[in-house]
Amino acid sequence: MPDLLRSVHAPIQERTPMQFFIFIRCKPGKTTQVGLSMVRKRLKEVQEIHSISGDWDLMVRALVSPRGVEADFESNVMESLLADQWDNVDRTQTIIGYRVFNPEDSFVE
Repeated sequence: MPDLLRSVHAPIQERTPMQFFIFIRCKPGKTTQVGLSMVRKRLKEVQEIHSISGDWDLMVRALVSPRGVEADFESNVMESLLADQWDNVDRTQTIIGYRVFNPEDSFVE
């Protein structure tokens, strides 16, 4: 089957972008620098960048194509996002979001 037809007939979950939440702990005094650097890159996958409280300094929400998502995410998004800032980053943690529970969904009562 041609790729175009395959993508049209693929189940919805296969075509839906995967959502990633990237938590970033910055070195002291570097949160603003890291955050602004990420914003300036204007990566199409990055939906939001938040400064947050708690154990982490920044949270990034990214949407990535489901095909080859691990390769896309690790080699393209993470490396591009933090390329010039790794020296200012202490640690990262990435969480994959599977389902959004929306109050407007029909199954929520």
